[in-house]
Amino acid sequence: MTRTYLACMLVQRFIVIATVIATLLVQTACTEVSGTGRSQFNILSVDDEIDLGQQAYAEELQVAKKAGHRVLTTGPEHDRVMSVSQRIFDAANRVHPTIARQFSWEMTVIDDPKSVNAWALPGGKSAVFTGLLPVAKTDAELAVVIGHEAAHAIARHGGERMSQQTALNLIMVAGFEFSEADAGTREIVMNALGLGTLAFSRSQESEADHLGLLIAADAGFDPREAIALWQNMAAAGGAAPPEFLSTHPSESTRIQRLHALMPEAMVVWQAAKAAGR
Repeated sequence: MTRTYLACMLVQRFIVIATVIATLLVQTACTEVSGTGRSQFNILSVDDEIDLGQQAYAEELQVAKKAGHRVLTTGPEHDRVMSVSQRIFDAANRVHPTIARQFSWEMTVIDDPKSVNAWALPGGKSAVFTGLLPVAKTDAELAVVIGHEAAHAIARHGGERMSQQTALNLIMVAGFEFSEADAGTREIVMNALGLGTLAFSRSQESEADHLGLLIAADAGFDPREAIALWQNMAAAGGAAPPEFLSTHPSESTRIQRLHALMPEAMVVWQAAKAAGR
């Protein structure tokens, strides 16, 4: 038998095992994403996610400090991020009250000019790096980023990823014959499983783009500026891996999807303006 054939047989066995495990787990761990209604596999409670997010938040701030990056508490960069983020958090509570109002939203500005990044942990603890601010040139562009990160927390993507990894570990343990395969065959199987995980992450990113755009619009920020943001990101990103090997959609894919979402976002924005936001 060829190595590829053996790998194919193992994958088929994994599919059978995965189906059994998934059936058992999904019966008790199926939730619905706020705002999209997507069925989601998540074995963690909201309280579990909040606790884990709080722990990770303290750890991430320690990592930043050890790397020599200050946490800003004053200054124009701090004030800009805080002003935009407060509007986003208020909108998140307004649009997704059932989940978002359980969070203690908190924003930190980390002075790292080389990091074009932001993140939000389960439970709403968030950070923006100063390297993002020259790329997110307007407050509306910054709002799209912060809205996107807030959407990850609202959609409970962190708990979903941890649940997925737990299920995958169970599958690997259950597939005991996998340990008897040679190294080359195991690599083929693991690569196949890994690419599936990447695609799962890309779907989460697209969902956060959708929810985050609507949150930013509800906060009163012009959603059309999301297009300029991702054009800026593409210009700042340089060489990037092929999309199918990335956990994030390519900038061009994102822009295409944002154009499709724009009519919905514009309705939300017009309503926000009419309400004085």
